[in-house]
Amino acid sequence: MSKNQVTGCPCCGSRISFRQFVLLNNFSAINCDSCNARIEISNRAGNAVIAAVSGLASASAVVLCAYLGKQQFQSLLLGLFTGIVLAVIIIAIICRVLYKRSHLYRSLTSQRLQY
Repeated sequence: MSKNQVTGCPCCGSRISFRQFVLLNNFSAINCDSCNARIEISNRAGNAVIAAVSGLASASAVVLCAYLGKQQFQSLLLGLFTGIVLAVIIIAIICRVLYKRSHLYRSLTSQRLQY
């Protein structure tokens, strides 16, 4: 899969929506809309490290922006708001990069999952 392609089903190759991909974590699975294959994340350890790094980066952004807002502008709320916006942007970028470069695999069971 090249860098410009989006995540697809390992069985039929159909596109997995970004919404479904974001709901996918180390303890869940999704079903392909066209072939009903159960799809899971293939690299669970790497996914856990990425989640830890993104959580640390977003929390650091909130704390740093709150501190700088209080020191520079004498406004804690402005700093907190800026930090939260920056944290959301960081997490959205990480999710988009993972969506483009992730590797999924088909598990052996093919039961229909409910969200």
